[in-house]
Amino acid sequence: MQLSKDYGFVSNNEKKWRELRRFTLSTLRDFGMGKNSMSQKVQQEAQHLVELLAKLEGGAFEPMTTFRHAVANVICSVVFGSRYSYSDAAFLELLDAVSNYVSFFLSPLAKVYNTFPGIMDRLPGPHKRVLADCQKLKEHIQEKVQFHQLTLDSSCPRDYIDCFLIRAEKVEGGLPSGLAAAGASPRHTESTQHTLLQEQGSPEPMYSHEDLIMSVFNLLGAGTVTTSNTLVFFLLMLAKHPHIQAKVQEEIDAVVGPGRAPSTEDKLRMPYTNAVIHELQRSHKSRIENFPRMATQDVLFRGYTIPKGTPVIPVLSSVHSDPTQWENPGKVDPAHFLDEKGEFRKREAFMAFSAGKRMCPGEALARMELFLFLTTLLQSFTFQLATEHSELDLFSLWLQMERRAIPGKFFALPRPVSS
Repeated sequence: MQLSKDYGFVSNNEKKWRELRRFTLSTLRDFGMGKNSMSQKVQQEAQHLVELLAKLEGGAFEPMTTFRHAVANVICSVVFGSRYSYSDAAFLELLDAVSNYVSFFLSPLAKVYNTFPGIMDRLPGPHKRVLADCQKLKEHIQEKVQFHQLTLDSSCPRDYIDCFLIRAEKVEGGLPSGLAAAGASPRHTESTQHTLLQEQGSPEPMYSHEDLIMSVFNLLGAGTVTTSNTLVFFLLMLAKHPHIQAKVQEEIDAVVGPGRAPSTEDKLRMPYTNAVIHELQRSHKSRIENFPRMATQDVLFRGYTIPKGTPVIPVLSSVHSDPTQWENPGKVDPAHFLDEKGEFRKREAFMAFSAGKRMCPGEALARMELFLFLTTLLQSFTFQLATEHSELDLFSLWLQMERRAIPGKFFALPRPVSS
């Protein structure tokens, strides 16, 4: 993709993609993805969110920003080794840049930019502001990287950045290209790196400066916007279907109770809640079906030849709405994921995290976050829309909220404490 300039673990370079994806997955697992240590971080952040909403005493709040702060802190703890205060100016600027980038990346204009980058760089338009925001975000990441470089202890890595620096030193025989000159801008180091490689006739390094910057960049985007937006969509749907929300709360009360926070171990004993999460993901539509892929060989599909190298976008909603796979595809029905005994059942046609070798690398973390954030919130609050929704198209409302075109709001009504 032109916007990422083919760096990081989403690179089109097959060899680099395999190496950096393997490294990223391994590092995320080392820092607790799918384990109790990560679960505790999510639980702590969910409790911060509960405390924030409790202070509103049932007043209306804007969910997109509020949830984004909480979810972002989870991935920031993995990438940067620390969380931010929700009022931290640098944190708010970082989130704005990430949100603007992801919104642009998923827009039709991004496809035009990626097709004609040379022309678009010379034309005015909203892409100019987004690219400027991206540059600010890269510079923020660069500052973090330089701090990590100066304080690095190879025997005790603190986070993803430390692990990348240590790995680069082992593989490349030194620091990632461009990091030796502390203070150099990402744009300068990228240009210098390519010039040196061309002069030396060397292959592009796997663990370069830009690969580190863009890997962190992509982790922040994927680990913040998609999960927080999905949580907002969940609450929109549960507000429209209060009987489903109430039944989830009944299961939370029965399994968890009021005396402790939900944990990942509770999930196995909460089949209905698990089914609701999967069903809401199945019915969750987005403005883009999936990240573009590329045909690795000529493919014959329904009489048409798709040449090798052609960008393709899998239409996952065609699977999630297939009447041959789902009993009531147009209806929100948790029974899609429950067997005749009321136990959770997996469905082969469920592809919320994409499919294939390039499916979401953070699936385990996203699943954990969705379960813990949702159950922790519903344990303490009942959510209602602050807008009359009897005739409201909730998907249209969600899209407008996602684009921040309107300040859609919820009421978080405190639930009575059970004895």
